[in-house]
Amino acid sequence: MSHPAPKPLDILCFGEPMFEFSFVDADTIRPGIGGDVSNTAVAAARAGARAGMLTHLGSDNFAERILQLYADEGIDASRVVQSQTAPTGLYFIDYGPDGHRFSYRRAGSAASLVGPEDLSPEMFEGVGVLHISGITQAISASSCAATVRAAELAQAAGARVSFDTNLRLNLWSAEDARQALKQISPLVDIVFPSLEDAEALFGTSGVDEICQRFLAEGAALVVLTLGEDGAVVADANGQVAVAPCKAALVDATGAGDTFDGSFLAEYARTSDAVTAAQFACAAASLSVENVGAVKSIPKLDAIRARQG
Repeated sequence: MSHPAPKPLDILCFGEPMFEFSFVDADTIRPGIGGDVSNTAVAAARAGARAGMLTHLGSDNFAERILQLYADEGIDASRVVQSQTAPTGLYFIDYGPDGHRFSYRRAGSAASLVGPEDLSPEMFEGVGVLHISGITQAISASSCAATVRAAELAQAAGARVSFDTNLRLNLWSAEDARQALKQISPLVDIVFPSLEDAEALFGTSGVDEICQRFLAEGAALVVLTLGEDGAVVADANGQVAVAPCKAALVDATGAGDTFDGSFLAEYARTSDAVTAAQFACAAASLSVENVGAVKSIPKLDAIRARQG
């Protein structure tokens, strides 16, 4: 049976969506949906881009809720496969005096079992940017190999590749992350490191050195996020500092994902990295003022209003 050709997309995100259980208090659990690249897809869609997800989910109620979110947000899910044998990944959030504590149930999840053999060239046809992350690399050896294959297929189809380092030392060591970064870097066009990730990966917090390191490893564009200090955009022609937008910090969870998705949406519209970073800083400033991975992601009109 032939399948319809995938829709043209500005941004295709490859990685693991997860279902969230958030302990609001001792007796109340709030359901939600998270996962870094899934959040990025939502952010891109809300910022006006044509976004899609490439992943595997289980055949369970959690998957149905995730797919309903994508339908509600206008996110293309034609590249989402539901496994009959592996479950959708879950995570739990506790809130305490020391901040958030995350507990994950993702070992053996459908998304973590995706391998290079599950990807085909037609999945990347008509895609402007493939977005991947260090978490997608870290969740399993097969997912790490699939991340490289996805980047290769995307490039062959004429897409650019964007990559967020998103280092999670509870998933793997900094050394393993460095080795995987070396593998993926030659295939990456746009890289989104945070200052914290770069320090852990390279042992330096020097902005110039970090940017030059990523450029030397193959990226054409480095967008270094500095939290409340904004961002730095760097390419072969130099660096531009992008000022932050003031925000009343409530919860920074998902702010980086919001930054990535809104940056890629604006970059697809304008092809101007500095303009896109300014837009993304405004979006991230809005996201930190609310709780919840998806609920906190702003829409286009709110981002424009924050920019003034």
